[in-house]
Amino acid sequence: MKYYSCGVLFFLLILFANITCYKPPQASTLLDLFSLKTDLDAFNTPIKVFVQVSGLGSGTLTVSNQLGESLAFSSNGTQAFPTLTKMGNQYSVSIIGISGASSQQECKLSNPEGPIVYPKTVIFISCGKVFYDLSVKVIGLDPSIAGTSPLVLQNMSDKITFTSDGTKTFAHKVGDSAGYSVSFVSTPTGHSCSFIPNGSGAGTMSGAPLTLLLDCISILEIFPKSKILTPNGKVSIRLSFHGVDPGSCSFDPITLPGKTNVGSLGNPPSITYPSGPDDHTIVILPNPPDLWGPPGNSFFELVGCTAKSLPIQNGNPIHYDFITSSNIRLVDESNGIDDPGCGTGFGPNQFCRSIEKGIQECDSSGSICSVFVAEGSYTPSSQIFLSGNTSLFGGFASGFPDLDSDPSIHRTRIVDDILSSCGTSFVDFCNAILISTTSLNLPTTNLTVSGFQIQMNLNGDYSTGIQVLNSRTNLGQIIISKNMVFGSETNSNGFGIRTGLLINQSDNVVVTENWLRGGSGRSHSIGAMLEGAGSTTQPIILSRNILDGLVSIEPIGFSAGLWIETGNFEAVIVSENKINPYQYLNPSLVSENSYGIIFTDAADSSNIINNDIYIGNSQNTSLGKSTGIFLQAGFGIHKILNNQIFSRELSANSAGISVSSPPDPGSIIRGNNYFVSVPVVIGLDQYIFCGSTLNQEDCAHPISGQFVGDYSNSYGENPRFADTFEIEKIWNFNLPFGIPSSTNSPCSSLYGGVDLNTITLPITSLPFIQTDFYGNPRTNISGPFTPPGAGAISIGAIESDANCF
Repeated sequence: MKYYSCGVLFFLLILFANITCYKPPQASTLLDLFSLKTDLDAFNTPIKVFVQVSGLGSGTLTVSNQLGESLAFSSNGTQAFPTLTKMGNQYSVSIIGISGASSQQECKLSNPEGPIVYPKTVIFISCGKVFYDLSVKVIGLDPSIAGTSPLVLQNMSDKITFTSDGTKTFAHKVGDSAGYSVSFVSTPTGHSCSFIPNGSGAGTMSGAPLTLLLDCISILEIFPKSKILTPNGKVSIRLSFHGVDPGSCSFDPITLPGKTNVGSLGNPPSITYPSGPDDHTIVILPNPPDLWGPPGNSFFELVGCTAKSLPIQNGNPIHYDFITSSNIRLVDESNGIDDPGCGTGFGPNQFCRSIEKGIQECDSSGSICSVFVAEGSYTPSSQIFLSGNTSLFGGFASGFPDLDSDPSIHRTRIVDDILSSCGTSFVDFCNAILISTTSLNLPTTNLTVSGFQIQMNLNGDYSTGIQVLNSRTNLGQIIISKNMVFGSETNSNGFGIRTGLLINQSDNVVVTENWLRGGSGRSHSIGAMLEGAGSTTQPIILSRNILDGLVSIEPIGFSAGLWIETGNFEAVIVSENKINPYQYLNPSLVSENSYGIIFTDAADSSNIINNDIYIGNSQNTSLGKSTGIFLQAGFGIHKILNNQIFSRELSANSAGISVSSPPDPGSIIRGNNYFVSVPVVIGLDQYIFCGSTLNQEDCAHPISGQFVGDYSNSYGENPRFADTFEIEKIWNFNLPFGIPSSTNSPCSSLYGGVDLNTITLPITSLPFIQTDFYGNPRTNISGPFTPPGAGAISIGAIESDANCF
């Protein structure tokens, strides 16, 4: 720890020596260009008007527009009129005729006139001898959801909307030899739809009316949401459709490292199928003697499940991870008593009163144990210390009528306000919860802290909500999940660090689904801080969190969502997080220096993937005082991919990525969108967008020629997030009003993104980049309204899917 203290002091000297050397932006026209460009692109950029022909059997089809321009088609395909037209102008297209056809055929326009729409306007023509109806039959919509979040399908220019199951027909008929391609404009919340058979949503008409079958039978919820199972607990899977086929599901015998597949137990659980009105559920029940198997990490995966003979969830497996806990102590501050032997759920002392006593009783049991804590406010009289393999779960109802945790309803608060003999130095942090263990000797044995609201100590110069200290070589993971940590918001001077989470000299830690907020009032306010933590094989994972630094008014201090101080190669994975949203919603929280993520000392690599990173609020106008990602030591291989890095306004002090020394040429810094005044700073060189290319300010030295890594697929656009005052909805994309179009689709503001399958990433990162911040699957398909030249593939923390939803 003394090494760390010296490292911080050394860093501060280097940091401010470097920052003060930055050159300010040379011209105010750079900011003017950004502001004008981001708001008026769609209106001021002339675009092509396309004509798409399908079903033309022979001859030459000629069409013309209102300008007198003509296009000739001798085969199916797409062409564009030569004159570009601005958005909002009207177009009018007509068919001149078909010449040289070997057989009688007719061609019809689907949308002969209308407004020019950004980014692409297409006129559809279908040809044939006879024209037939194209219909879609939908099965599997939950009307309580689809009523407000409908299914919208499109073929050519026609759209049909479903709020419940049924069959509907597109307005325009399709020629007997013409093609059709039905795309998803929007899907109901929680639903996943696919055509049966797979791929039948596109094809060619074949001499008769056609009705396509669309299967939307989806998994809506799996209980318990807490993913904690006691020996006699059950799992209930709720579907969007009534009529599950009994006996259709079976357990997949796959193996996953560090987890027990309960479907492979000697006497596995039973898969049951309730009758109506509960025939939209699948219930999994444990069987003795194995029940849910040994304590620790477990899972099951169901395959083959159908409803009315149609595959559930598009035929994908139903996967459920959970923690098996058979040795439990119950804590309830309203109903408990701290007597010896308390917390077993039986007798007059069925509940312990304090968390400390519950942990003591668990530890004395001599085996893997969990403490379940009921809602209420707990002020520990001594440190909450987890030193073995005891886990801690909050969010239970008072009196424990059931053992299903829901922290959002049953709020369980820990207040660290009386431990005053701490927080004077780096080696003496005040911490509400301290974890220090090397006892996780099996890959399936984890230590979890989940479901708490934690107020860190408001008085200590050095304070944190949760600290993980000297916990290395564990085969099992330490998991920090579903917690909210917060501290003081009062500004004052003084040296110190107030951080929501602190991980020192530890590895194999997973931090997920937390809101970690640093406290104000000292020189450093940090959401999460890592010091000498992680390893290549057992990294620190931070995924799907909200990380917030608050206010530091000390000139030598800073606020940051994440601070990484020293580390090993590929020792940290940072993915799917929202960084500094609380600052974004509260412009009055202003620091001297503000960062999204800051690496200091010898952090020789980074893996930062699919995050939303707000640079924060700084009152200092010098360039670099508000920065998305700052790397003090740039050497090493950095993989910074598909992040939204942005400021609220394009102030002169905002930088996207700032690196003090050049990164290794093998670094991959691609697919990022920078809404800042200077996207990249390397040493003293500033890189801005000259057209679509990152270039030094003279626009004569592209970054691609500087041997500092691959920066392709970079963009500098306003992401145009939806306005909100709710932290849970921050930086969501704009949803359309009514049926989506190119003018109101969120796709029209999606820039950046590369296919991660084309990039070699640490194998430890793969499970944490498959879903977005909300747990939705990632896709690699850009949307129909994507701006010209934009990748729009999985950009930022929220997946918009192929249809930008």
